[in-house]
Amino acid sequence: MTIQEHLSRIQNEFSGRYALFAEHLGTGEIVQFGTMVPMETASTIKLPILVEALRQVEHGQLDLKSLVELDSADLVEGSGVLQTLTLGLQLSLLDVLRLMITVSDNVATNMVLRIIGLSSVNHAMHALGLRDTEIKKRIDFSLPGPIGLSTPYDLALLLKGIYQRTLISPQASEIMYQILTQQQYNTILTRYLPYDLLNHDDDEPPVRVASKSGSLNGVRNDCGIITSPWGDFVLAIMSEGAEDLRFHVDNEAMVLLPHASRAIFDYFVPPPSRLSV
Repeated sequence: MTIQEHLSRIQNEFSGRYALFAEHLGTGEIVQFGTMVPMETASTIKLPILVEALRQVEHGQLDLKSLVELDSADLVEGSGVLQTLTLGLQLSLLDVLRLMITVSDNVATNMVLRIIGLSSVNHAMHALGLRDTEIKKRIDFSLPGPIGLSTPYDLALLLKGIYQRTLISPQASEIMYQILTQQQYNTILTRYLPYDLLNHDDDEPPVRVASKSGSLNGVRNDCGIITSPWGDFVLAIMSEGAEDLRFHVDNEAMVLLPHASRAIFDYFVPPPSRLSV
């Protein structure tokens, strides 16, 4: 079975539609599936927000050590922990960015947007060549419409720049990469990857994932940088229109789409090459 046949088989079993873009960072080989049309980002829009925040830090407009105060205007339901903490709490900008990515904190996201400006994110993405990426609103589920729009290609382009340490600057790229490695909601990319390659008790695991995911009703997305001794690649998966609306570990998309991630992993890092581990 070819990689395209494998990805098509997953689509045939899925009630929604999904699109995927992957690029091997050594050979430049690309695997693409589905139509690269803008789709709801859900929380993957927090990756462009992170990029713009670091751009402003690099240009001296912000300081990662500066304190950001938790304000009532930032409060929103959904993922994260800040909504449960005391108003007036002050955190460094770096810690707010970490919360925005690692636990996908919606309140932290609004705190960052309050500082950097929503329109600045769009200007930065367009300047970087992301033609189909746009944030539409702060995190506020009472407002109609998508949080943001993007494509797997655009998200992979950002990740490739981070990997190559060319996005904003080498230092900014390194900060973003390290934050993405601490992501706690990366189950689409990792659910079916070999457990022993992702987890070693004594040593750093040979396979490392730096990612950002996103979930809304009928939407499950995940994008990341996968590094290994046998080759590195970026992978972005976006989906929409799924009939299963449950926020559950066995949501249809959370069961099916990880097979696409594993198919890409086995294609770029075929099993015989992993025998030495």
